[in-house]
Amino acid sequence: MLGKPEEEEAQPEDDPHPAPDAPVQAGTLRAPWRWEELLVEAAVIGGRDRWARRLEGLRREFELKLADLEEAGDAATDRVRRELSDLESLRRFALPLLEELAALPPKAPWGEWLDALSALASRALRRPDRVQALLAELSPMAPVGPVEIGEVQLVLGRRLAEVAVPPAGHRYGKVFVAPVALARGLCFDAVFVPGLSERLFPQKILPDPLLRDPDRQLLAAGLKTNEDRGAAERLALAVAAGAAAKRIYLSYPRLDLQQARPRVPSFYALEVLRAAEGRLPGFNDLARRAEQAGGARIGWPAPREAADSIDEAEYDLALLHGLLHEPPEKAKGAARYLLAVNPALARSLRARARRWKKRWTPADGLVDPSPAALAAISAHTPSARSFSATALQHYAACPYRFLLQAIHRLERREEPKALEEIDPLTRGSLIHETQFELLDGLRAAGLLPITPANLEEVRSRLEDALDAVARRYRDDLAPAIERVWEDGIAAIRADLREWLLRASQEAEWEPWRFELAFGLPERRHRDPASRLEPVVLEEGFSVRGSIDLVERAPDGALRATDYKTGKVRAEPGMVIGGGKTLQPALYALALEQLFPGTRVKEGRLYYSSFTGSFTAVGVPLDRVTRESVKTVATTIGEAVRQGFLPAAPAEGECAWCDYLAVCDSSAERRAERKPTDRIAPLVRLRGMP
Repeated sequence: MLGKPEEEEAQPEDDPHPAPDAPVQAGTLRAPWRWEELLVEAAVIGGRDRWARRLEGLRREFELKLADLEEAGDAATDRVRRELSDLESLRRFALPLLEELAALPPKAPWGEWLDALSALASRALRRPDRVQALLAELSPMAPVGPVEIGEVQLVLGRRLAEVAVPPAGHRYGKVFVAPVALARGLCFDAVFVPGLSERLFPQKILPDPLLRDPDRQLLAAGLKTNEDRGAAERLALAVAAGAAAKRIYLSYPRLDLQQARPRVPSFYALEVLRAAEGRLPGFNDLARRAEQAGGARIGWPAPREAADSIDEAEYDLALLHGLLHEPPEKAKGAARYLLAVNPALARSLRARARRWKKRWTPADGLVDPSPAALAAISAHTPSARSFSATALQHYAACPYRFLLQAIHRLERREEPKALEEIDPLTRGSLIHETQFELLDGLRAAGLLPITPANLEEVRSRLEDALDAVARRYRDDLAPAIERVWEDGIAAIRADLREWLLRASQEAEWEPWRFELAFGLPERRHRDPASRLEPVVLEEGFSVRGSIDLVERAPDGALRATDYKTGKVRAEPGMVIGGGKTLQPALYALALEQLFPGTRVKEGRLYYSSFTGSFTAVGVPLDRVTRESVKTVATTIGEAVRQGFLPAAPAEGECAWCDYLAVCDSSAERRAERKPTDRIAPLVRLRGMP
């Protein structure tokens, strides 16, 4: 059998998934299965120096956290000690390998490269035999060189990805899967050649855009021309046909699923038929014969007859397709065998069927849980524990998303990788941190408020603040394309300059507090007036968060501003935006509790970028706002207390959901089939301004 090698595993442990508290054998490294989280947290992207620096920084962070926990007598100290131990194991394993990689020469004969790579494979892989055997095959090239590492990659890249694994025992009775070139000189009873379609086999041949065929021929350097490429394709078909002793099967895909259009067979297939039958069939005749022979359709990849299936999945689909056209009394119970084939399949089929019932069931999310589950979920009412405004907004979008994100705290798996472009989240963080550092420095220097008189000095400080923040982010994110990063920073710089100019022209409000946090742990960017405890609102919420900017008017009134950096999504006159825009109202109410006796005029969203046209949407703190927030608290609280958080997404929400893998994209259509009486409070909430 020919194919890609099994994934090579790190050498440190015999068991790649040991128990969390399993004893560690002397001389081995601990828990490589836990390293992925550490790599994401440290953002190790780049060379050996960056790895060492980032891992050392993470170690110091863990040590500081451990010291704080031990001083407070916190029970979480064991977890931090384990993380420190895992981090040390990672350092001992990875840094020596990185040193060896960094020590590879820029140029060397092939012999030196083979020795160095063989030693590296022995250290890094648990089973390096196959890689070392491949390197040994290249030993006759030892005196060739010197060559650069790029040439080494060109020679070894494809070979390492396609290391042949010879089958154990006799080769007869087995299936040989390989490119056509590797079948040269071999003989098989039956040969299958798939993909005989135009642009697939043969591939579309295009002239080289830099060196045309006439120029290639004049050079007489053995460069391939289009004629050579076509001859190689014809030779591949001849090799495949010559390897067949009894039968050869040719097939082509009738449909291009990506382009949603039919495919046509290549002229190779037509020539084979003419050689076999003595005549050239038309395309319509060939399409008809292919349809009769195959029978697979888009969305139903199975033959028409179950007896023609090649695996269990095709058999099941073919059988089910036939049952769909049978009378109900005849089809009843015919597919019951699927429930006995696999327990996991049985659970999946039952859950999917229940999701499409015309009533709410536990398959739709959290619906009518057991008394024990209801008791556990009751601790997550908005009055019993704190939520951020962002987490609460998920409820209006979809109650099940609120459950998964805010209560179960499920999140996407992160991978350490170089940043290719500044995504909206990173862009927003960059702007927020720059605004905080600028305003915090201006307050310390006595340069607030910003006025036309001190605008030039403030602009200079803005440039310095953005440069400092960009340097930190560049180190954290390791952008892959320098020009893309620089262009992104230039766009942010333009937004901030315009934001600063507009701030200097607004004399009514003076910046007072920046990143005023409540209910959040200690962090670098926070106002000195922040507090660790969440804010309990009279409207029924316990909230946590961080207000980007608190401004003060000459009469002492306050205004809470939440900066946005994307497109304007809030409408004028908005209060809670159907439960999906809660920051202005909740932050204004939180200010009342943080500064008792002070009048809070409003909360607002400020789209501080050219994308958002520097639009401000204010929400006055009046009776309507208070009643709206109370309605949100009542609706969410009652849903949590009843244990009713189903997948009932608002229109279009599934397109942007991170949890499609959990409940798939048909949740909106399924919810339309359900009775609306139980989600009536949710529907009313979504209709509020």
